[in-house]
Amino acid sequence: MEIDLVDCAGDVAHVETVRAQVCVVGGGIAGLTVARRLVELGVDVVVLEAGGRGIEDEGQKAFEAATLDGHAHVGTSEGRVRALGGTSWWWGGQLLGMSRADAAGWPVGWEELKRYTADAERMLGVDALPYEAAEFFAAAGAVVPPMLAGLGGVDARVSKWMGFSRRNLAATMGREMARDARVRVLLHASVTELVLAEDGGRVEAAVVRAPGGARMRVEAKEFVVAAGTVETVRLLLASRSVMREGVGNAKGQVGLGFQDHLTLLVATFTEAARERVLREWRPWVVGGTVHSLKLDAGRELRERMGWNAVLAHVTVDEAEGSGVAVVREMLMGLQRGELRRVLGRDVGRLPGAVMEASRLAWEAKVQGRRFVSAGAVVRLQLNAAQDVGTASRVRLGEGRDALGMLEVVVDWRVSEAEVRTLRGFAEMLRERLEAVGMRGVAWVPEVFDERVALPGLEDARHAMGGARMGVDARSSVVDGELRVWGVGNLSVAGAAVFPDGAAQLPTLTMVALGLRLADRLARGLRGS
Repeated sequence: MEIDLVDCAGDVAHVETVRAQVCVVGGGIAGLTVARRLVELGVDVVVLEAGGRGIEDEGQKAFEAATLDGHAHVGTSEGRVRALGGTSWWWGGQLLGMSRADAAGWPVGWEELKRYTADAERMLGVDALPYEAAEFFAAAGAVVPPMLAGLGGVDARVSKWMGFSRRNLAATMGREMARDARVRVLLHASVTELVLAEDGGRVEAAVVRAPGGARMRVEAKEFVVAAGTVETVRLLLASRSVMREGVGNAKGQVGLGFQDHLTLLVATFTEAARERVLREWRPWVVGGTVHSLKLDAGRELRERMGWNAVLAHVTVDEAEGSGVAVVREMLMGLQRGELRRVLGRDVGRLPGAVMEASRLAWEAKVQGRRFVSAGAVVRLQLNAAQDVGTASRVRLGEGRDALGMLEVVVDWRVSEAEVRTLRGFAEMLRERLEAVGMRGVAWVPEVFDERVALPGLEDARHAMGGARMGVDARSSVVDGELRVWGVGNLSVAGAAVFPDGAAQLPTLTMVALGLRLADRLARGLRGS
């Protein structure tokens, strides 16, 4: 059941307390995942979403108030969405499971992660094919790209892309829960504080500010904060009525370890190189799932070279106005609920788009590959994880927003080791590609010149950390069960709990952890 507090502002003033078994703060990808699973398990849930049914200018402008220190973190303003469904309104829908090696340092074992990853794949509507390239090609009956044989030391992996119609979780899970009487989804419900019991050992209520200034309390047996990395940290630090340092921050860990993935363009494929890359690496289509190749610096290579986790992938940018580009704009319009507007804007280009759409469908069905037009620009991009002991952090500023909450400061740093990883992996790929006879690669020269800064280096809008999981309260915020140390009924869901950036595409791992958390909460409630 969906309740928009804007539509019932007069009634909210008369409501003092809302009660449920579980209160989920945040209706983005992580929050909806946890809530839906709990509802399926028979748990009474209330979801508190600060935004509305769709993206609103006022809600988005609130993110611009964040102060940025250090390196400019674009994701703080452009990578967040205040609306039911969160970032699923405009994310690319790409999924990549964690490797066994990268999961070794996490409190959650790889086997358990893999089990919940299978559940996440079913929920998100992609196939169950393996992520390791050799296993994928064998299972899919596809030809192994010959070029991979010359890239020794690099682990080839394969990601999965969700269909456009399923990417916006507001239109799938959100719509399901809007019709389900077992869950209450409160929109425009901004949580300004988590109120602790006097001893600090549990959360008693979440304080909600509704439009017009009305307040209400939400009481529950269990609370889950799933407000996105930056807002999750902000809420924990701002909840000071009992603990002056904030909730879960007795050891000063909340906000530490903030991180993102560094993304960098390193080359453009032209002429013969472009033709060969598209012939061998063009995405595969199996059933309704698109798969694309990733070149991952394996753990053995990284340890030998002193690199962070890093991978390379090919990007395809269709020419603006081309039929394929128009088809993509229409599909993105479908994802964002703007299809009618896109159709009206592109009506003159529809005939060409129909032809390209037919070509896309034919190549996917007959050849099992994604169609790429002759005018598309094909590039090589790197994504690198940040240092585990990163100096970046999220903290509170001195100013206050319209709700009276302290504003947030995102202090994002880029280290020499991270830059060295990007340069080193790019150099290795250049050598290996030349060795296998790749000609026509236009490398970005500044990438290989240590005297100049890396051009175009920025974050991948994958904000993580700040409420990291671990095995010790002195160095983490939540334990392996995602429970906040010292606060028995408070858990955190989302990428804020990631101890490092090894999950090079965080969403699938985030969803898997959310499903696991929901199962744990349901078991505990049944037991009590």
